[in-house]
Amino acid sequence: MTALDTPLFVYGSLLLGQRADGYLTGLERWPARIQGGLYRLPAGYPALVVQKPIVPGAPWVQGELVALDHPRRLKVLDLYEGVQRGLFRRELHQVQSGPRSTHAWVYTMHPRHIHAARGTLLRGGDWRRVSPAQRRRR
Repeated sequence: MTALDTPLFVYGSLLLGQRADGYLTGLERWPARIQGGLYRLPAGYPALVVQKPIVPGAPWVQGELVALDHPRRLKVLDLYEGVQRGLFRRELHQVQSGPRSTHAWVYTMHPRHIHAARGTLLRGGDWRRVSPAQRRRR
């Protein structure tokens, strides 16, 4: 399996209509979700902690799966997400899109980093409902 065989799950600033969606311009997207907790950080972006294994009744985070077109795109996104600085990690996790389940790349943050940054849990797990980009469109 190559990086291009695996889609990317996005849940924050890379969502269509959000401030960094240009990194994924022209790529196919479809709705998806992942079990976990979505946190709002004071810096103005979200962070995700994935629930593993999947547990019935656990909360879901809403997002999109994005079909990747070139391995260099992941390198650029790793820079954007601060992977080299230890801010986020790119990991493979199980994601659900409709009735189908698949593995996808996901940028996650360690809970201790979220706590240190004073992140707050977003009930409902949908960044679009609280993002500054969404509020400007209303």
